[in-house]
Amino acid sequence: MDLNEERLYLTPFPFSPLFPLLIASLATQKNAPKTKTEFKSEYDYIIVGGGSAGSVLAARLSEVPCVSVLLLEAGKPPPKLSDVPAVAGSFVQSDIDWKYRTTPQRNTGSALIHRRVILPAGKTLGGGSTINALVANRGHRRNYDEWAALGATGWSYEEVMPYFLKLEDNRDQEYITNGFHAVGGPQTVQKARYEPEVKRPIIDAVFDLGYKFIDVSAATMHGFYNLQNTLRDGQRCSTAKAYLVPSENRTNLDILTNAMVTKILITQRRAVGVEFDFMGLRRQVTVRREVIVSAGAINTPQLLMLSGIGPMNELDRLRIPLIADLPVGLNLQEHCAGFVAFHLGDSILPMHKRLFAEESIRAYIDHKTGPLEYASGINLLAFLSNNSTGEANDIVDHELYFLELPAIGAKFRVGMTPEAYAQVFGPYEKKPIMVCMSQVLHPKSRGSVRLRSTNIYDFPSIDPNYMDDPQDLQDIVEGLKTCLKILHHPALARVGTVILNSTFPGCERFHQQPGGELHLRCLARAAVMSVSHPAGTAKMGQTTDPTTVVDPQLRVKTIQGLRVVDASIMPTIVWGNTNIPTIMIAEKASDMIKSTITCRQ
Repeated sequence: MDLNEERLYLTPFPFSPLFPLLIASLATQKNAPKTKTEFKSEYDYIIVGGGSAGSVLAARLSEVPCVSVLLLEAGKPPPKLSDVPAVAGSFVQSDIDWKYRTTPQRNTGSALIHRRVILPAGKTLGGGSTINALVANRGHRRNYDEWAALGATGWSYEEVMPYFLKLEDNRDQEYITNGFHAVGGPQTVQKARYEPEVKRPIIDAVFDLGYKFIDVSAATMHGFYNLQNTLRDGQRCSTAKAYLVPSENRTNLDILTNAMVTKILITQRRAVGVEFDFMGLRRQVTVRREVIVSAGAINTPQLLMLSGIGPMNELDRLRIPLIADLPVGLNLQEHCAGFVAFHLGDSILPMHKRLFAEESIRAYIDHKTGPLEYASGINLLAFLSNNSTGEANDIVDHELYFLELPAIGAKFRVGMTPEAYAQVFGPYEKKPIMVCMSQVLHPKSRGSVRLRSTNIYDFPSIDPNYMDDPQDLQDIVEGLKTCLKILHHPALARVGTVILNSTFPGCERFHQQPGGELHLRCLARAAVMSVSHPAGTAKMGQTTDPTTVVDPQLRVKTIQGLRVVDASIMPTIVWGNTNIPTIMIAEKASDMIKSTITCRQ
């Protein structure tokens, strides 16, 4: 246990006298597996990326005793502090985040540094599941039926549902009994026990306004969600914890960290191995069966293109020898969110002070509850429609997040210019802040991931092209209207909610009507947040479809022995958070791959 290394992360705890006890208490749940420093020259399967998908694949494929599996992760094992749900934001822009930013956005970002949006992505075992906001939901059943209709045969809701059940260990009786959930799977999900003071007034307002609370992973999705998290007894349950730790002693599984894959080796249109940097040297390892790329919707297309698989004009631009002309890096979809901010009354202790308080740290050490269990400060979620027609048809257009955060958190997480931050949040730095975010759920805009150079260490050019379709902006604005309706409700007077008497530069002329359409549109055009849900850059579908990269078995078209298994294969992004769907994809892919294996007796 390296306390000095844990102290490097920007959490509220390092200077507390209880810090060593806090770290010791976290160690009762092992959050990362043992890793190796040596490896064999050849494996049956090589998995590139140990994130939400790669961890699942490594665990499931190594269940077959006659095959060998190598898992290569570019990042390091996660720190113990990443297990504390309330401080997930502390790892954004840290050494376990890829620290991506988008290209300058044309339709939003006027209040952001260089109009670029921060896009967190986990660079550690567990990937995004280790640094995300711990939200657990599956998306809408229509999403998967749409995949099937678009040519992803075998991926309808009825066909993927068994894998949602297989992955899940649900700890909340109210969900277990409704027929849509399961117990005993690797991935623990449960509600946090801690309920902040602001939560009950929001619930009262929700009921008074006629909304209903539902299980959004059950029969319908329209409504409010008293959310479940990827928690296990008050600590984060990443896929590294859920899948890799129980598999760590298998002799047929080798896990390497700080292993950066630089190229997929392809001979005569077959993947034969990978090249990677490890312990200061460029290495190669060969594969008998398959290379499986699970590096995420940003890194996966980058690696494929650098290996000669991608759009011809893109590879020609950088003089990369073309092996397969496929639309890699196109079809990028991402949920972005606009927000409105309120300050709370003086009776509410600001979140950062609650986290630093000795009684809060002690409650977490002893019982794994209290403010430190407050997953990213999120109270409630809602999945709502723009109008009554959408509600009647269970079509949800935006996802709302009600969360508390320190004002300074907005500066580092959103990436505002110093001028914008000073104008909007500067007067409220010592106040408790409540934010309501409105996230577009089915964006119509499409972006891309393109290479900037032939160096794998040069981050690619990431352009989500936010709000290129005006309907995306409208979906966000409609959600913000509901945010204001709820936070202005008389029930919230009990905690003193007051909308900030400040606005972004350029929006001042609309501020006399802070809930008006023009002001909300201006807010969303000034600053949006990525919620780290990039998808679609290696689209799945029929091999005859020129827009697809992989077939419904997730095999890269025209290349043998190469699959992609992560969120990049989604033809269209799901209407919700992407972590649980990504785990499902990996569970289903594992069974597809295992069905091709025959062990000799």
